[in-house]
Amino acid sequence: MLQEDPRRTHLPAVLSRIAALYEGTNQPVVQPAGRTAQPALAVVAALNAPRGFEVVVALTLSESGEHVIYTGPPVAEKDLPQAIEEALNFAESMGFILDATGWNNLDAARRAELVERIAIFRPPVPKSAAPLAKPKAEDPIAAVARLFAAFSFLLLISCGGLTAEQRAQNAEVHWQLGDNLISQQDPQQALREYLVSLDYDETPEAHNGAGLIYSWSLGRPQDGEKEFKRALEMRPDYSEALTNLGALYLSRERYADAIPVLEKAAKDPLYKSRILAQSNLGWALHKSGQSERGISEIRGALQVAPKYCLGWRQLGTIFSEKGKLDEASTAFARYAEECPDVADAHYLLGKILARRSKAAEARAEFERCAIPKQDKDKPLAAECAKFLKEMGTP
Repeated sequence: MLQEDPRRTHLPAVLSRIAALYEGTNQPVVQPAGRTAQPALAVVAALNAPRGFEVVVALTLSESGEHVIYTGPPVAEKDLPQAIEEALNFAESMGFILDATGWNNLDAARRAELVERIAIFRPPVPKSAAPLAKPKAEDPIAAVARLFAAFSFLLLISCGGLTAEQRAQNAEVHWQLGDNLISQQDPQQALREYLVSLDYDETPEAHNGAGLIYSWSLGRPQDGEKEFKRALEMRPDYSEALTNLGALYLSRERYADAIPVLEKAAKDPLYKSRILAQSNLGWALHKSGQSERGISEIRGALQVAPKYCLGWRQLGTIFSEKGKLDEASTAFARYAEECPDVADAHYLLGKILARRSKAAEARAEFERCAIPKQDKDKPLAAECAKFLKEMGTP
């Protein structure tokens, strides 16, 4: 299990110590323990250690400038691939998308350039001052909800207490506020609203919301699991909580636990986000050794939502892992077609085409992702440019 090491401020910029390196291609908003929520860059690295290898997940927080490093016990060389896979899953559970830098295939100059560019290999440079919290525009529903909450508080003072109906109404107001704050990427305030809601009256919605924040923003998966399970004790057919619990199990590689809860959510015909449960179910089945069933579930989700990017990515990845390059190429081509602005789609398609010796088509895909559309795409664009260089002049 990876744990934060508060003594570590950065990774050693010693090329000979690096055995593998993965770099994040996006900047999700995260909230490591004791920090404010903010965008971050991620790196997964395997380092030579005195007793084998050390695998770390290292974050660079965009606003504060500090580094947060998670590490586990040293592993033997035979266990290194599994340790790297666990670290990648840990990072992905926080919302990061990571890709290999091809470290072992780089020459010394390219390795040095890569290490020089990545901030985690340098001591952190704290910002001169913490950024001011910018007030968020509150939508009309949230404004009305806050007025209602204030009105209820006055009732409490003037009447000496609240009726059961009033407590239930107040609870609903606060968990709806929590949902609104999550959409505004303010997890701390959202959690506060959920907890206030639970003080008024216990509801599955508030437990589900608190579970989301504990699991994905605060890095407290055990607390998140408890909240999701409590929501399901209160409402066993609560498909949103089932889907969230299943996603948490996937992030912890508990695939056997994920399958039954995701199956239940995927069978709910009234659940608006049923495709999320169904595609995640497919991934859990694949990781449990039931790839054919998994492929069937993901394809079922894509029939309903053909523009669901993650589904095409999952399908292409499964086929690629199984060596079915034609099928992988078809899936990644749909990924690129339905989600043309996602650079990762062209990168993955280009790699599969290159493996199939379709150099001209692979080059076209790498050219599409070699020019970043946003800052967050720059690391992946560098990888695409590297592949173009390795392919040489057409």
